[in-house]
Amino acid sequence: MQGTVISLDIGTTHLKAALFDGSGALLRLEKEPTPSIPGEGGAVYDPAAFRAIVLGQLERLLESSPSVPVGICVTGMAEAGLILDKKTGEPKSELLPWFHPGPLPLADELSAEESDRLFRSTGLRNSFKYGIYKYRWLLSRRSLAPEGTIWLSVCDYIVFCLTGEYVTDPSFAARTYVYDVQSERWDAERLTAYGLTSENFPRVLPSGVPAGTFRGIPVAVGGHDHVCAAFGLLFSDPHGVCDSAGTSETYVGLLPREKLREGFPPESGLLYGPFVDGGFFFMGNVPSSGHSVEWFRKRLQLSPVEYRELDERTARLSSGPTGILYLPYLTGMGAPWYRPELKAALLGVSEAHDGTQVLKAIFEGIQYQARWLLEILEKAHGVSPGRIVCAGGSVKNRLMMQIKADVLNREVNIPAQSEATLSGCAALFLERSLGRDAAAAFLAGAAADSERYLPAPDAAAMYAAEYVRRYLPAVRAVSGLWEERPETK
Repeated sequence: MQGTVISLDIGTTHLKAALFDGSGALLRLEKEPTPSIPGEGGAVYDPAAFRAIVLGQLERLLESSPSVPVGICVTGMAEAGLILDKKTGEPKSELLPWFHPGPLPLADELSAEESDRLFRSTGLRNSFKYGIYKYRWLLSRRSLAPEGTIWLSVCDYIVFCLTGEYVTDPSFAARTYVYDVQSERWDAERLTAYGLTSENFPRVLPSGVPAGTFRGIPVAVGGHDHVCAAFGLLFSDPHGVCDSAGTSETYVGLLPREKLREGFPPESGLLYGPFVDGGFFFMGNVPSSGHSVEWFRKRLQLSPVEYRELDERTARLSSGPTGILYLPYLTGMGAPWYRPELKAALLGVSEAHDGTQVLKAIFEGIQYQARWLLEILEKAHGVSPGRIVCAGGSVKNRLMMQIKADVLNREVNIPAQSEATLSGCAALFLERSLGRDAAAAFLAGAAADSERYLPAPDAAAMYAAEYVRRYLPAVRAVSGLWEERPETK
């Protein structure tokens, strides 16, 4: 492909804009901290600030581009959003972050039975994060009538700022919790119960399909950031699993539609949604992955320890289990039980252990939890990924990546392109607009491995024994200390 393409990533930590050439090379990256302001109940975002930053980033990319880009594609965080006046397009509320606790009481109104029923059509477990609760909470707080208003995710809003069109894609629509991803329509019955209609939500276009233009350049909603990253990283290996390893760690893989014709199975403990390129994705997460390392680095030390020193210390450790079990639930358990009240634990510590071994045990515990999720995937869907493609901040730690390979007993690949989300989003646009060959050529270099970790047979065998003998029993025992105890699957 000749020419360039732009992708935008509206993230929790940064607002990014990238200019790529047709071979997937990153020509320029604009990156600014995501600005927040104080609001009722916690930090919120100013829509005008987001708009100004993104337009400024685009201006600089367009000035530096050697040709007019073939398109602009937008990805980012899923549940953040705001209310607009549908007629004027003016914001009627602040942008509410996905983590804002204000809507918690509204989510708590839903019964467990109704939540299980909705899982079959949404693939999601009830949570205060979803758009429907944010929309209703903001309507109440701002004393707004729903008539004449529209709810947009933050990425939908950026596309509106560029094109004047009210559109979304299925992966963002799903995160409102009132979109039936099986039948691909807004849930009219539930909307009516909330005093809303489908007119209060944007038109749903396939991911990556242009909605309008900005200065003559086609603009599209790319979809949820984790899913866009998975599109790029798994483009040539649809049977792999994409591991987005940052503060939280999210495993995403592809499932063909025929595997889920009867609806999504709530008993699996995984989440599901519409993949950006057809079919569905499964998702399992370890909420306190990188967060656990930060906790060790900053809170368990008398003074914060720099990453360089941690790397030097851990590099001297021998391979194989430490004998310490870490249950990585600092912020509760995500998949497969979704129990926010669960607490982290360190078990089996003796006076022979030092802080560096405790850190290694934290690495091990994170991977034991991931192994559990992959085993559930195989039991529920008969899918056993051959390799893990890992992107994010954690890939810089070589010991953690080797432990991942050993505990999961799978090959772990680190892609050459560090901006996997932006790259995947751009490739999605190219596939939709120019065909699969253009996306393949774009991703050929970006998807190449920069590093590869293979499981060490002896270490893998020891970790497998430790996982079965100690880790799963420890989870059962510790979970019993906080409310009811579910059964491991």
